Amino acid sequence: MRLLHTADWHIGKIVNEMSMLEDQEYFLDQLIEKLKTVEIDALIMAGDLYDRAMPSKGAVALANKVLTRIVQEVKVPVLVIAGNHDSNERVEYGADLLATSQLYIEGTVKEVTRKATIKGVNFYLLPFADYAYIRELLQDETIKSLEDAARVQIEMIKKEMDTAEINVLIAHGYVINLSNDTSETTESERPLSIGTAEYVSVELFEDFDYVALGHLHKAQKVKHDRIRYSGSILKYSKSEAVHKKQVSLVTLEKNHVVIEPIYIEPKRDMRVIKGLFDKIMGQQSDDYVFFELLDENFVMDAMNQLRRRYPNAMGLEYAAKKERAESISAIHQAQLEKLSVQDIFADFYAYYKEKELTVERKDIIDTMLHQMERGE
Repeated sequence: MRLLHTADWHIGKIVNEMSMLEDQEYFLDQLIEKLKTVEIDALIMAGDLYDRAMPSKGAVALANKVLTRIVQEVKVPVLVIAGNHDSNERVEYGADLLATSQLYIEGTVKEVTRKATIKGVNFYLLPFADYAYIRELLQDETIKSLEDAARVQIEMIKKEMDTAEINVLIAHGYVINLSNDTSETTESERPLSIGTAEYVSVELFEDFDYVALGHLHKAQKVKHDRIRYSGSILKYSKSEAVHKKQVSLVTLEKNHVVIEPIYIEPKRDMRVIKGLFDKIMGQQSDDYVFFELLDENFVMDAMNQLRRRYPNAMGLEYAAKKERAESISAIHQAQLEKLSVQDIFADFYAYYKEKELTVERKDIIDTMLHQMERGE
């Protein structure tokens, strides 16, 4: 079985007020042409098909065009799940009808996880949902986190899973190796949970022959080659400028996995240019660019001037000033660690009240702190 593992298309994404739709269409068109030359049995899109719950008309039109072309021109089944950026119900619209054309779209979590079998390989489609929703759906009060929810769902899958067959899980979330976490996140990944741990232990996924993950934007494995993120198709933030984006060609047999990256040249790159303003103005580019100026002084109207040479300029900061600020902050932090709690409070009081603590008030603070230390 040969699979193409993709994820995090984020169709309709806007980065620093610039639409990425044209770049996404270019990339996906190139990918389709590439697939016509590569033999695969199925394509996976592991969540975040869209960038927002209510995608624009242009985003919906592009998704419809691309998925239709893959099924009709490349003639392979496509398996799609909803990610945390997607609207579960909207993504799933028409799913039963589309499945007759081998376009399997799973938007909402079900009591029984949907399984699609293609050429003897079982694909379990596990879309993202908040743990509170899953707790209510399954009527299981033990579910108090995303990890609890994943554990219960996977246990239910394993009850009917035939381990003698090849079993693939498609999921969207923050999966880490607790004993040695080396996963890399980026600025453009929306947190999965508020007020509770958002990660899920990789140990839960050990019984699957391959786990196709979405959410983290850098292509990377989690403990094993068979549990991995394909990463996003394009760079979507400054922190991703160093990435080399890819999709993963997976050759899968029982107890054996081979991963081969496929690289598609984007319409425009996203990168960081660091240097002096005058030198940077001597060049030009249509790429998406974040500037880090080394000039000691501010340059008047710098961004507008740069956009004459770099029409897709994304952002600007003064690297020298930032480094000095970080250095000063580190010094202040070191000084702060040498102060007593009483001194820190006295400084805080003086800053906000614009007057010093009196001796009487210092005595009150000292008494309260001593009581707190004794647990009173």
